[in-house]
Amino acid sequence: WMGIKQDFQDVDAHVHWNLLGFAASTLYGLIHKTHPAMARSRLAWPQFWLHVLGVVVFVAGIFVVLASKQEALVIAGSLMLIVAALTFLGMFLTAKAEAA
Repeated sequence: WMGIKQDFQDVDAHVHWNLLGFAASTLYGLIHKTHPAMARSRLAWPQFWLHVLGVVVFVAGIFVVLASKQEALVIAGSLMLIVAALTFLGMFLTAKAEAA
């Protein structure tokens, strides 16, 4: 739709929604599929929901920045995504150590 209308003012939000909301989530899911110990971790669901909430807050924050230059939501969403990614990394390393 953006391409048809040649209206690219929200392209930053669109790109981040696709990258974080689809690509990163897909990678998380594929890694969980190939490492079942990670999927059984008690941190799996909290990490998932933190990532999902972080994506929503971050992308909403991009719209807010574009409209009003207020960065609080982008910062909050970024922090949630970083914590979710570090949690995932910790789960991955723990699963690898347990498998060895």
